[in-house]
Amino acid sequence: MARPRQVSDETILEIARSCFIEQGPSVSTTVIADRLGISQAALFKRFGTKQELMFAALLPPEKPAWIQAVEQGPDDRDALLQLQEIAQLISDFFDTLIPRIATLKASGCDMRLLLHSRYEVPPPLRGVAALTSWLAALQAQGRIGPVDPPTTALMLFGALQGRAFLSHIMGAPDTGELARYPTQLVENLWRGIAPKEEP
Repeated sequence: MARPRQVSDETILEIARSCFIEQGPSVSTTVIADRLGISQAALFKRFGTKQELMFAALLPPEKPAWIQAVEQGPDDRDALLQLQEIAQLISDFFDTLIPRIATLKASGCDMRLLLHSRYEVPPPLRGVAALTSWLAALQAQGRIGPVDPPTTALMLFGALQGRAFLSHIMGAPDTGELARYPTQLVENLWRGIAPKEEP
C-alpha cells in the first residue's frame, strides 16, 4: 500500500506562495523545500518544474470564491447591502492577488498568454461577466435604474482593483479609511444606479 503523503499539495502551495512573494521569483526551490521539511526531489515529483510550482502557487483559481457567490445571483435582501458585500469580497480577493500577479510579472512571463493558455475563460473576464450578469438580473427586477450593466460592472471591478494595486506599490498601511473603501465606493456608485422614484 502506498505511503500517505506527509505534506499536502495545499501546504506546499501555501508555503511556496509565501516564499515567492517574500523573496521574488528567483527564490531557490531549496528554500521552499527546507521550509516545508521535504526534499527538492519531492517538490519536483509533485509539480514537475520550479515554473510549474510558481504558476500553481500564484495563479488565481479558475473560479474564485467571490465569482461563485456572484454567480448565484441577487437574493431578496437589500440590493445596496448585497452590493457592498460583493465589493468587500472582491476587495479582499485583490488584496491577496495583486502581490501574486506582481511576482509573476517579475518572473518575465507574458501574463496575457499565461491567462489565455491556463483558463477556459481568464478570471478577470469571467469576473466582469459574472458581475455584469448579477447587475442585469437586479435591473430586470427593477431594483436598479436604467444604467448599463457592463459599464457599471467594470467601474466597480476597476475601482477595487486600482485601490489594491495602489496599496501594494505604495506600501499603504491598512488604515480604517482603506478598510471602509469598498463600502464607501458602493455608496457613491449607488447614488447613480439606484432605481428612480416615480414622480
